Amino acid sequence: MRRPFSLQLFGQEKTEPATPQKRRKTREEGKTAKSQDLGAAVVILAGLVFMKVFAGYMGGGMKEHILFMLRAFGDPAFSGEGWARLLGARALADYLYLWLPLAAACALAALAITVYQVGFFMSSKPLELKLDRLNPLSGLKRIFSIRSLVELFKGLLKASLLMLLLYYALRKDLDRIIAVIRLPLDEGMETVAEIVWFLGLRFALLLLAIALFDYLYQRWEFERSIKMSKQEIKDEYKQMEGDPLIKRRIRQKQRELARGRMMQAVPKADVVITNPTMLAVALLYERKSMDSPQVVAKGQGVVARRIREIAAENDVPIVENRILARALYSQVEIGMEVPEELYRAVAEVLAFVYRLREGRKGVSARSVS
Repeated sequence: MRRPFSLQLFGQEKTEPATPQKRRKTREEGKTAKSQDLGAAVVILAGLVFMKVFAGYMGGGMKEHILFMLRAFGDPAFSGEGWARLLGARALADYLYLWLPLAAACALAALAITVYQVGFFMSSKPLELKLDRLNPLSGLKRIFSIRSLVELFKGLLKASLLMLLLYYALRKDLDRIIAVIRLPLDEGMETVAEIVWFLGLRFALLLLAIALFDYLYQRWEFERSIKMSKQEIKDEYKQMEGDPLIKRRIRQKQRELARGRMMQAVPKADVVITNPTMLAVALLYERKSMDSPQVVAKGQGVVARRIREIAAENDVPIVENRILARALYSQVEIGMEVPEELYRAVAEVLAFVYRLREGRKGVSARSVS
């Protein structure tokens, strides 16, 4: 038993890569392939590198800050009513002095990795309120989507690896951490900084490895999400180029208008050269304004017949010359002058027409007399 099956169902499947127009619109909406983990890993690495390069600067500043705070407990200047303001001002100054350069380095790293992933583009559309986000059904779809499951698995993986990393790092350096309380301030700070730095470096490299896979997944997921169906591509083409039916009607109307203007020029022509039935070319030659005769109308079939009818109605001579008619029709466009290689053939036809006109004038003069 046969059943009708519509092939249009395949046209709705999103199997085609996104067009440049679709990519541009998606980008304007703020939707791009971006990995948050990659940005976090790069920022952490940038901060660690900055701390390693400027370890002396930051270590010395932190030591001075700690010593100042310890000395403040016995300083009479901090025993009055304004002690909180003085300590707060000093703490703020030390914070800006020590940590503001680090924050600037991390901010530059975040900006660089963001520009690398999505390019330099700003859009306010992601900040716009969308009512469909308040729909509980849409929220459930997002929660139980493949993307949410991947993010959940990725979060559990990062948490598990971080816990393992902390466990092995603390078990290895536990004795050094306990011994810090017995060391002088300089050595204790150096030991703590070294332990924290290596622990942070391991975590950053681990996060970077996960982020690279996440970045590849985000790009794959983004390309999959913006795929288009064949029907969508057709609709986009119609919007960009216009409906083919409308364009066809516009071209038809333009041809009709051009044909109307062309037919208006036929009565002014000096001669119409025919094939004799399939082609017709009307020529006009004004000695004062033209270097050579000009084609003012041409056509084949029905148009050629109409040109001959208008010429006959307005006493425009019609001359049959098959070879010249074909040459003029194929080589010369309307409004163009006759090329040099056709001068002689056209001149012979015009000379014949002019003699014919002179003969008519002579006959008319004798008949009047």
